[in-house]
Amino acid sequence: MFWKSDKRIQVEMVAPVMITSPNCPSFQQSATPAAVVKTVDKDFAFKLVAGFAIFLQTALTVYGYLELSAFYEQFGIYTSELELGTSTILSAGYSYSFSSIMNSVDDVPYLGPAVPVFIFFIIALAFVTMLMSGVKKMADNLSMALVGAVLLLTLFIAPVLGVMHGLERGKVGLQSNTGLDWSRGVNKEYTIVTKEKQRLTGKLVVSDTKSTFLLVGTTVYKIDNKTNRVVRENVLTPKTESSN
Repeated sequence: MFWKSDKRIQVEMVAPVMITSPNCPSFQQSATPAAVVKTVDKDFAFKLVAGFAIFLQTALTVYGYLELSAFYEQFGIYTSELELGTSTILSAGYSYSFSSIMNSVDDVPYLGPAVPVFIFFIIALAFVTMLMSGVKKMADNLSMALVGAVLLLTLFIAPVLGVMHGLERGKVGLQSNTGLDWSRGVNKEYTIVTKEKQRLTGKLVVSDTKSTFLLVGTTVYKIDNKTNRVVRENVLTPKTESSN
């Protein structure tokens, strides 16, 4: 028989066999990981700027509404009686915020002029830190925050320049038409002839499309704009210890 079951065959491996393929990397080659370079996430930066803008607008709106509510309440006027638009409330919030920040210059001795810059520096530093975390060193973040604080302060002051320019134009217009000196400002008094033929002259507190509130002496008159009828009179008297 050609094949016997008791016959053995010895196989000797002379060299290890390696099977390679051009599409398969060799296990003997160690791949060096590439260095990861962190960059600014533009999508996150856009969301951060948009979120800050929404927060700022909301804060100015709430602050302006509370300021107006507290101010008008001293004259016996409630905001529910007025038609206050969003632009009016935002303008009030900005003007009151500007006045509060600028008043801190005189309230804080020696360091007063640095207070506005410090406030905007803290805001800019928080923004830069969240945006540049792991991208730049802390020293670079501080320098960028300082530049950002100057830019924010400039943007914050810029609208006031328009107001000042408008005031100057108004004074020039008054002087050219009246020949009087208006450099110290203008005293304003308003006169309304009511439906009852009563002539009221005083200071305008507030006016909207529905009503006008006029302060005459210590009395605030609420006058309907359509009919010129006096709707209400608020008599203001200072509180004393006995009245409390």
